[in-house]
Amino acid sequence: MVHFVGAGPGAPDLITVRGARLIGEADVIIYAGSLVNPALLEMKKESCRICDSAKMTLEEVIETIK
Repeated sequence: MVHFVGAGPGAPDLITVRGARLIGEADVIIYAGSLVNPALLEMKKESCRICDSAKMTLEEVIETIK
C-alpha cells in the first residue's frame, strides 16, 4: 500500500499523529530531498529503507514503489 504523508511546515512536532504513525510503520520511505526536515526521518523503524527522490529518476521512483 502507498501512503502520502505531508510534512506540513517542516517542524517535526507539527506532523499529524497519523503521519508519524505511518512513518514509523513504513518499510520504504521516498522523500523529497531538501524539502523534508531530516528529523522527520528519525521517526522511521530501524529496518526502513530511505530513498531521496531528488537523486532518483522517475523510473527509479516507480520501480521503488512497485
